[in-house]
Amino acid sequence: MPSSRRTLLASIGTAAAGLAGCLGPSGSTGSPTSTPTSTATPGSPASEPVPLGRSVDVNGVTVTVSDPAVAHSARYLSAPDAFDVVAAGTDQFLFVTVAAEGGSRPPSPDAFGVVVADVRYGAGIEALGPARVDAPVSGRRYGDAGRHGYLAFRLPAPVATTDLAVVLGEGARWTLPSSAAEALRSPPPAFETGVDVPDAVPADEPIPVTLDVTNAGDGPGVFRGAINHGGPLYSAAGFDLSLASGESTTHEVTVDYHVGSETPPDCVQFAVVGPGVDRSFEVGIEGGGTGTGAGSGTATGTATR
Repeated sequence: MPSSRRTLLASIGTAAAGLAGCLGPSGSTGSPTSTPTSTATPGSPASEPVPLGRSVDVNGVTVTVSDPAVAHSARYLSAPDAFDVVAAGTDQFLFVTVAAEGGSRPPSPDAFGVVVADVRYGAGIEALGPARVDAPVSGRRYGDAGRHGYLAFRLPAPVATTDLAVVLGEGARWTLPSSAAEALRSPPPAFETGVDVPDAVPADEPIPVTLDVTNAGDGPGVFRGAINHGGPLYSAAGFDLSLASGESTTHEVTVDYHVGSETPPDCVQFAVVGPGVDRSFEVGIEGGGTGTGAGSGTATGTATR
């Protein structure tokens, strides 16, 4: 197999593109919409709550929190050409966009929190760190990306209250819209998966990959997955499957970059990742390569997580 890492351009899609943009509505790079500002000072008594999307002046810095997204998983770049997925399990994630304009010292990510009734949850999701997130939002974390980016909070699922707010210190408070609050009060999904991949295919045929997913949980959710290629070419393609409680679906793709090649490889390696699944496969290419070595025609899977 070639020693250099080449970009895969195949029917399943290309590696994540456009993730360098800052977070905005639906992954756009625009600044969040601002309305006239209120004034608050961290450390002072809590100011009057404002709706998410409203700008608040905090020590000379105009801070806007907007664009909430409730999710039970997040897909992110674990390498320049590979995705990984972190799942919330029986919890859930709340993502918001934060923009801090003006002033000399914008608030740190640690100064933000989400208050559920009288319990405060800090920002941050283990495993994401400074990684670029692909879904349910795109871009880098506020603070890592400068003055504009996402913040993520891990919350219990479901929450059993309507008293929900994003806070900054003790002086600024943004209330969540009813759509986000309703999503946070929904039970979490629970995905069951099965992956079917052949041991080997002829050199002139694509490799079929079939993923069966069932939502066995009590609430709706989105299964966020990806196919990561590990040789002889390298790339990643993400996919999202929205499922109601009790619903099942089948996601089918083909891997075919070896088809039509004058020198097809003796095997193709890739992994399927998503909530509850992390399986690696090695599919033999009949008539490809030298007929020896890694192309043994065996498909193997790692333990699910």
